[in-house]
Amino acid sequence: MSKENSTLKTISDRLGVTDSTTIKKAEEFLRSLQTKCSSLKVLNDSAKSALCLHLAASFLRNGFDKDAAIKLSGLKKSLYQNNLHTIEKILGLDKQLTVSALSVQLGCTEIKELAEEILDKYRAYDTKIKDFDHPQYVSAATYIACKQKSVKVSKDQFIAASRLKPRQWKELVLEFEKFAKSLGLGSLRKNKKEWTDPVEDITNEIEKVTMKKKTENEVEDYEVWRKRILDEAYAALGMKNPES
Repeated sequence: MSKENSTLKTISDRLGVTDSTTIKKAEEFLRSLQTKCSSLKVLNDSAKSALCLHLAASFLRNGFDKDAAIKLSGLKKSLYQNNLHTIEKILGLDKQLTVSALSVQLGCTEIKELAEEILDKYRAYDTKIKDFDHPQYVSAATYIACKQKSVKVSKDQFIAASRLKPRQWKELVLEFEKFAKSLGLGSLRKNKKEWTDPVEDITNEIEKVTMKKKTENEVEDYEVWRKRILDEAYAALGMKNPES
């Protein structure tokens, strides 16, 4: 067993990764990484093993303890994430992120349609964007949709998916929040209808047709017509017209 594979086995044991398919895939990634890239020599074997195990677990849709992997890698969280994305690109695993994939990954599939609506309208709104394939836009649209529907998902998961620094993420979210507000989405997600006064509704309807009624040459006198309409409306509500 090579030194790299020995280290990978040690890391997998400490992470509790026992699935043989995941371990074999991580070994495959590690071998490919060694032949494709020499710029990652600054990473020690423990870091490479943890990163390859992470990618293997994600590739096979298996659970993975990311926090434990970061500790075992000896890297800071941000550096770990950056190297994860770098290796992902080197190995050709960086598929374009979609709302559908992210919502499944984060367990919030109920907001999929709203997130896609926000993303599509934002794409049409800001035609200057050239890198719309970047995961930041899918992440932001999905995050805003979760907020609109009161679906709780850790913000850290969105930041990781966006591949942005926290400060950049905050700026992007503010931009998307303003955009969502301009669409009126904030008031569209209420489940209950607002109560309105039926008497006020009747009065408003009367006022809407008043000008039209006055300009029409009707046989019935306007005041008589107005009283009749009010009487009928109040009667329908089981109330008495206070003007009678």
